[in-house]
Amino acid sequence: MTKYHFRKWSVLPARAVGDRQLKERELRVLGALCVFANRAGVCWPAMETLCDITGYAERMTIHSAMKVLKRRKYVRQLSPKDYQETASGWKSNRYQVLWDGDEALPTYEDIHIATPLQVRDDDELDANVIGGMGDGQSNTHTTDQPEASAIAHAYIRAVQQATGQVRLYDNEIAHARRLAVAGFTAADVRAATLNVCDQAIERRAGVPSLYDVAGGML
Repeated sequence: MTKYHFRKWSVLPARAVGDRQLKERELRVLGALCVFANRAGVCWPAMETLCDITGYAERMTIHSAMKVLKRRKYVRQLSPKDYQETASGWKSNRYQVLWDGDEALPTYEDIHIATPLQVRDDDELDANVIGGMGDGQSNTHTTDQPEASAIAHAYIRAVQQATGQVRLYDNEIAHARRLAVAGFTAADVRAATLNVCDQAIERRAGVPSLYDVAGGML
């Protein structure tokens, strides 16, 4: 499990712990899903990511576990038609971890807030990320210089991956501009942010701002 930087914890539905009809395979896959789930249980890790976390080399193992988890009502596969998505739907399957088993469908906002928790490429900035990180922001800051905007989003995604916490774009863009002017890239900032977050977690400190990250870079 070395390809990605994951959250260090995974919250399972408590009822799964005592469910003797679940095998180790299902528990491991359920735990892997929960690494990316928000409070509403929404997540969409790629099959490759699930294989990487669980240690299973075969995708069929993940598929088999998913069938059991759906049948036992620990996981619900979400349909894009329920959220007025385009005809092409979503690029990857989206799921809802069911803490009690009878939860209502998540809202569109529940899905939107889960976006930063999913594994993303450094250069993957799309409409789901630009213009909102679950904080109700509109797409009003697209006039920022591309380098600064990419740095701000790289920091926000790194904080989400390391801590699960949401940071606001507008609070960080000024420091992102400073870093862009100094010649730092989004990849530089992402690596530095993950490092600073790990140090903060070890000290049980608060979530570092981009100002804190920049302090160690400038």
